[in-house]
Order: sequence, then C-alpha cells, then structure tokens
Amino acid sequence: MKTKVPFAGRAAVLAFFMMLAASAAAVRLAELQIFDSGNHRPAAVDDLIDTESIPAQRGIIMDRNEELLTNNIQSAELVADRYHLREITAVVEGLAYNQAVNDPRWETLTDPRDRRKLLYNYRAKLLNNAKADMTDEEKAERRARINPKDARANRLMEYDEQTMEYYFRLHDKLVAEVLYPFLSHQEIEETVNGRTIKRFMTREDIVEKIAQTATLKYNEEARAKGEPTRSIRNQIVLAKGMNFDTADKIRKAVSEARLRGLMVQSDLRRSYVMPEMLCHVLGYVDHENKGMSGVEAYFQSYLSGVDGFREYRHNARGQVLPNEDDRYMAPKHGLNLKLTIDMRLQTIVEQELDKGMRHFRAKRGCMIVVDPKTGDILAMVSRPAFDLNTKELITHKGKFKRGEVKDEDGKPLTGDFNFACQTRYEPGSTFKVLAVTSVVDKGLMGINGWVNCEPFSVGFGSRPISDRPFNYHSLPVWGVLKKSSNPGAARIAIVAKWQNFKEYLEKFGLNKPAGIELPSGGACLLADGSNIVNYSRIAYGYSVAVSPLHMAMVYATIANDGVRMKPRLIDKIIAADGTIYDECAPQEICRVMKSSTARDLRFALETVTERKGECGRGTATAAAIPGFRIGGKTGTAKKVKAGGGYTENLYTVSFAGVLPINDPRLVVMTVIDEPHPTDCNPGGGTVAAPIFRAAAERFINVLNLTPSDPEAYEKYLATKEESANLKK
Repeated sequence: MKTKVPFAGRAAVLAFFMMLAASAAAVRLAELQIFDSGNHRPAAVDDLIDTESIPAQRGIIMDRNEELLTNNIQSAELVADRYHLREITAVVEGLAYNQAVNDPRWETLTDPRDRRKLLYNYRAKLLNNAKADMTDEEKAERRARINPKDARANRLMEYDEQTMEYYFRLHDKLVAEVLYPFLSHQEIEETVNGRTIKRFMTREDIVEKIAQTATLKYNEEARAKGEPTRSIRNQIVLAKGMNFDTADKIRKAVSEARLRGLMVQSDLRRSYVMPEMLCHVLGYVDHENKGMSGVEAYFQSYLSGVDGFREYRHNARGQVLPNEDDRYMAPKHGLNLKLTIDMRLQTIVEQELDKGMRHFRAKRGCMIVVDPKTGDILAMVSRPAFDLNTKELITHKGKFKRGEVKDEDGKPLTGDFNFACQTRYEPGSTFKVLAVTSVVDKGLMGINGWVNCEPFSVGFGSRPISDRPFNYHSLPVWGVLKKSSNPGAARIAIVAKWQNFKEYLEKFGLNKPAGIELPSGGACLLADGSNIVNYSRIAYGYSVAVSPLHMAMVYATIANDGVRMKPRLIDKIIAADGTIYDECAPQEICRVMKSSTARDLRFALETVTERKGECGRGTATAAAIPGFRIGGKTGTAKKVKAGGGYTENLYTVSFAGVLPINDPRLVVMTVIDEPHPTDCNPGGGTVAAPIFRAAAERFINVLNLTPSDPEAYEKYLATKEESANLKK
C-alpha cells in the first residue's frame, strides 16, 4: 500500500523546518555575539572578576618638630557583596557544596572526579528545581517587563522568584554559620528604650546585615503609601579592624565552603597619637577615612591618596583562575602635612586653660599662641572639645559620652565647635587698640597726648559712657589703654573719625574671614559706624563681634612692627617619598601702621601690666612676670540677653598678651566665656590674665627665653619655690 506523502517528500519537509530552526538560531547568535555584544559582555565579564581594593595610606600629620600626630593602623575588613549574594548561580554553588559534603557518600568517594560529579548533580538539581514553570505566553510577558540590556535580569528570568528567595535565605544562614565563629566577638550598638547598649554579634545579626529585611519591609510599606524609599546597600561591611590572622582564617573558611560574594580586604584605620589634644585643628575622619572636620577635611584631597586594586578571575563556580590579564594597580599614598603647631606649647595651653576654667567654672574658652613675625599658629585650644579616637566630649570637668551632656538649649553638646575660630563675641576693651592706632598713625594725636575721660553722652537720650565706679578725669592716650577707660576710648575714636577708624579695621582684616585653613565664623559683625552712638560703643568693644583668632592677629600685627601676616597653620606639604610638595611660606598681607606707631602701642601695652608708675596700677598686673617685660590688654564685655540688652552678671573676658614686649616672640590670646565669681569679680585682668601668666611661665622654660632682668627673675623663682614648699 502506498503512502499519501512519499518518503522523499516528508524528508524534504523535515529538512526545511530544521533549516528554518537552524537559521533562526544562527540569526539570534549573530545578534547576541555581534550586534548586541556590548550589552551582555560587560556583565558576563564582571561576573568572572572579583576586585580587591588596596587602600592608599592616608597622609600623616605632624607638628613643626616632626612629632607624629596621626597614625594609620592597618587591619582587615570583611565585606559582603550583595550583588553576588543575590545571584542564583553563585548562591547555588555554596548550597550545592554544603549538601554534597553532608551526603554520606562524600566520605566514601576517594576519586576527586567522583566528588565533583556528586557536587554537579546537587547543583543541577537545585537549578532545575528553581526553574519557573511558565507557558510561552507567560515567558513573553515576563520578558516584556525586563530591560533587554539588563543582563542579570535576563539571566534570572527563567527562575521562580519565590524559590530564589528561599535559596537566598538558606544561603544567608549558611554564610552566618561559616562566619559566626570569627565574628562572635564583634561588638555592635543598638538603641533600646532610648539607651544605646553594646552587645556581641549573633548569627541573626549577620543574616540581617546581608538580607536587610528591615529596609525591604520599610520600602514595601513606603511604596504602598507613595513615600520615598531607602536605598539597599550592596557593599556591606560585616567586620572592621580584624587582625590579619583572623582575616586569613576567614578567607580559608569562605574558600572551603565555596561561598561567593564575601571579600576580605585590607583596611586602614585613622588613629590619633594624642587624641585629647588639638582636636579642633586636626579634625577627624569618618568610617570611610574621609576628613569630616579640621585640616583632615580641609586637606582631604591632599591626604587621601588614591586606592589601588587587584583583580581575580574565576569560573562560574567561583574557582580562581590564573590569568595573564589579571590587573594590578598600586595605591598612590596621600601627602603628609607638617603643621606650624608646637606640641610642647599646645600641651601647656591645654593644661592651663583647663585648670583656669575649672577654677572659674567657665562654660567655654580658648587660647591661641601666635608667632607674630611669621603668623605661625603655635598652639590653639578650645573648650568644650572631644576625644579624636572615641569622639567623647571633653570639658574642663572631664570626659563624657557623646550626647550625655546638654547645652543651655537642651541640645547634645558634642565639642565639635571651635570656639577659637568659629565664635563671634563682643571683645570689650581689647578692641580699644583700634581707636588708638587710628589717631596715632594718622598723626591726629600723639601717644602722650591727653584725653578727657569724664563720663559723657553721645547723641540725644543715650546712656552716658563712663568708667563706673572710677572717674579718671583725664589720661594720656597710653593711659587710656593702661586704665581701660571707656570715655577715653570713645573720645579718641571721635577724634579719629569713622572713615579713618574703618580704614584700620579693614587693614587689620576684621572685615573678612580670618584666612585660616579651618572652619571660621567669617568676618566681624559690625553696627553702622556712621551712627555716632554705634561708633562710640564700637570704640570700646561693644556693637562689634569678632573671633578670638581675629583679635590674636590684631595684636600679632602690633607685635610685628605694624606688618600684618596671614595666620599660618601649614608649614609644609610633603610627598610620601619625603620630597617637598609645597613650602607654604609665611605670607605678608600688608603694612597696617608705621613701625613707630607699633612701638608706641607696645609701650602702652607694657604699662597695662605695671603695678605702679604714672597713672597708677594697670588692669593686667596679674599677667606680669618679674624679670620679663610683658605687654597686653584686658577685655571684659557683658553678655547679650536673648531678648536684647545686656546681662548684669554674665561676661566674656579676655587678655591679649605679648611675650616679651621688647622683642615679641609670642602673642597669646585668652578668651573665657561666662566665668563665675570666686574670690574676685570676673574680668579680663582677674580671670584671663592669670591663665596667661601660668602658661607664659612655662613657655619661658620650654623656649629658653632670656629675661630682661635676670636678677629679678631669679628672685621671683626663689619666692615661688619657697611659697610652694610652705604649702606642702
């Protein structure tokens, strides 16, 4: 019996359809390999490459004598790459190996090929079990929802989402089991009933860090409400600060368990040699070693360097493959900073400021030491402060956990605010040197000219300017500074006129930020000086607000024969190989006054510390050191009330000291905010001046300064020693 379709015909039809199928496959292969290769090759290559970061050494910071202030402690950190931990093929590799080694047959199989075959069988079962049971229509619908260029989404398209999520959870638990023996002593912080407590890491913590279930749940609820979602972290740091022995053990355990997506890489942690000192100048870095304050932040681009990297290629099962194309780039280490700070002087001012603030129960304060000839900042301390390593709050009362102490507004006190540079305060009488500079330098009055210091009113209805409870009648110009007369300073300013006064205010740089490589409060705040009432008050340090650093540089200019220098904090920038990248030489800004005017002012400032002489006792006799010629100026200003006006019992007091006045080596600005009365009324001469003297006595020894009257100095030291012995 003959068939309806001859065999040859049927063979031709079959061959035709086979040719169509082969042609379609060839077209698709050509599309993938040639036309669309750019979309898939990078993702495929990325899946075969692991990159290990090699951190650059952050540049070190040292003082002017090359004493190290920072260290880089090398350790290791464990990072989970969530991209790989949510990749089905990588996850299945770890799960399959775990099932295979727990199979009773594993121990009986001595041939590695037989073990590999068992492993492949488990792997294939897991992958087949995860395949989605979809019709062609469902596949097409899912494919339509996926970006054709999203290689990962296209690879996962054929797998069931619920099964994959189940695998991911199993794998997270497997990772936790492998890592827990090494991480069980890692401390983590959590908030319970508003309190922060520390405890050791658990397996559940490891799973939560990887899975980020809390964030996923929050995002699900946020999407339902139409609210913004939180980002999911792909690079998750599971542990930091590990020693290299632990790091090697983790690498071995992860490799033996065939786990992908876990990297142990080098970590450099910033450490501070003297963490309780110089915190506002140095600043600190965050967990990524990025500068957040101080010179650490200002010179971030210089200090940070550029990280290197090393690439490892592996097959789909996570096995590392030796490859000539593996890439390595060495890290480029950061530049080093040499500061102008002298830690010998810094230690002194930190200790003496704390001692003085503790005695006077003050809220805030600072001391700044400047070399007037170069503008070098030799020391700078502010209180409150913080511990550079632990971030604990430091006050003159001691150390406290961050957030434990509140300010007057009920906000947590952190100590981050740099009082020396960032605050702006009414300076009081230390500002009187501007009025005297204006008249003497312009030739409108001589330093020995006489000034009427009787109380007087400026403008209709204004309060009289007086020196209550004193009445000096008249004083020489230098005597106005010695006795700190408000009416005298106001009358001198009126003679100078506002335009001349303003000219010197600008020459001193008070109309601009201080120009230091630290956060600052900006230019001074100044009332309208064209108003005579405002101007008269500016003359004696009210209706104007400046930073302590501004005032330190004003007196440094007087000490430097009238030449204003830029405040210099960086001495040199040095490359890792020791070569000088930048000298950062001292910078002269301008000549503010004639050298003769500066000499006259220094003479006037010396009289302020005299116990007797013409015009009587100066306001800063507590700053005097027998045998040395000391100059300076006191300042006492009432604090402004929140609702306006001035308080009657809260002050900001200060003393600007020059040591020695005949050959200035140091200018020391001391500002104490809200001292409380002890055995004297709080003022610049009774609070800030004694703190200056205590520090200056130690500066003399450290710097080996020569006294102008050695006999008087030796007698003073002998008297001090005898007094100290009597107290014992």
